[in-house]
Amino acid sequence: MNTRLILPVFAALFLTLSGCGDGGNGDEGATEPAGEGSSSTMDAVKEKAQAAMDSAAEAGSQAMDALSEAAGVAKDQAEMLSAQADTEAQEMIGQVKTYLEKNNLTSAEDLMAKLGELKDSLPESIREQIDALEVKLDKLQGQEQGQE
Repeated sequence: MNTRLILPVFAALFLTLSGCGDGGNGDEGATEPAGEGSSSTMDAVKEKAQAAMDSAAEAGSQAMDALSEAAGVAKDQAEMLSAQADTEAQEMIGQVKTYLEKNNLTSAEDLMAKLGELKDSLPESIREQIDALEVKLDKLQGQEQGQE
């Protein structure tokens, strides 16, 4: 059982037991024999303690359900963001390819720098495409420098 749940249960049990004292009145005016009165008092204490434990267990169960639901929502959001990043990376790769076809190396290099920042968080297939574009860009830059 969770530590947060145990403390309230023991506190409820303590308060229940402390309320069972006779308050200094002794047995004056008691109509039940001492054995029967203490037995019914103990039964009442046990019932209250069980009710407190049941309540604490229910609260713990509800907390775990809420936590599981929150974890599921977070996982769904992470998957959605990952898919969105993959789509954006694919769009940038398409733009780089267009820039390379048009020999616009400066624009291609700028986008490749952005892709390089995202590269570690992308799937292997997209990283391979980025690596291939880096090689192609380096080759075209080398050819351009050789012509100058």
